[in-house]
Amino acid sequence: MDTGFLKSFLPEIYFSMAIFFQLIFNSRFINKVSFNFPIVYKENFYQTLVMFVCLILLYFNLKIEGFFSNFLFVNDEGAVFLKVIVVFFTGLALFFINLSFSLQFINFFEYFSIFLLSFLGLLLLINVSDIISAYLIIEMQALCFYILASFKRNSSFSTEAGLKYFVSGSFISGIFLLGASVVYGCLGTLNFNLLSWLLSFDFDIEFSFLKLAIMTGILLITFALFFKVSAVPFHFWAPDVYEGAPLASTIVFSIIPKVSLFVFLIRWVLAISVFFSDIRALFLIVGILSVVLGTFFCH
Repeated sequence: MDTGFLKSFLPEIYFSMAIFFQLIFNSRFINKVSFNFPIVYKENFYQTLVMFVCLILLYFNLKIEGFFSNFLFVNDEGAVFLKVIVVFFTGLALFFINLSFSLQFINFFEYFSIFLLSFLGLLLLINVSDIISAYLIIEMQALCFYILASFKRNSSFSTEAGLKYFVSGSFISGIFLLGASVVYGCLGTLNFNLLSWLLSFDFDIEFSFLKLAIMTGILLITFALFFKVSAVPFHFWAPDVYEGAPLASTIVFSIIPKVSLFVFLIRWVLAISVFFSDIRALFLIVGILSVVLGTFFCH
């Protein structure tokens, strides 16, 4: 592996190690009777803020761009800029998460560690340039979100929200994998650069079945991504999960993942728009419906 690639992802490496040490430290800290069982979520809040400040400083001083294994991950100047924006606004959201902890009397140190693991996945999603690596990262983030949705242990609404999120998320992950397998079976690759190049060729009439299969796979992947961003008509899971989950988790679900997922959607559209030009119209219709329905018809 190229050491330049590792240096270009130094902030993510630091962040993953910081999450690990935070989890170990807090698990030891909470069991110290001499500290009289401290209010852990406040300590976690300040630890997380320090981690975010260090992360932003590392991004500002990062001058190396790189890619890994035939562009599975690409780290360029635009990706670093987007990461700084995501970290900054997530840091602002942390203040509201901390306030919701005090309002709902949740005092578990594991919450911030699980939240930070999901956030690490969202940072890596900005660098993704391959469908399989995107699937693995999205599923890592989704597994953390399932736990965050059901984190209020004494609430049946929170448990129900986590279960609904898990069932619907597992189903849509199968749809995503089905679409990816169809595309891979037809073209032999899932890399965005290679997909864009292969789909630029004209398909003759004798390859009409192959064209139909590729279009079906692309639509399945796109619909799965619409589910992840709660776009109409794949928003059915969002109201129940948002209502039943703890307030801190609702803040995380509704704000934090959207930027990273939208960046991935843009890269996906750019890769397939040469072959499937109507996909832009589909995104426009879904976007308009999501804005109208979310503004005037959702309570």
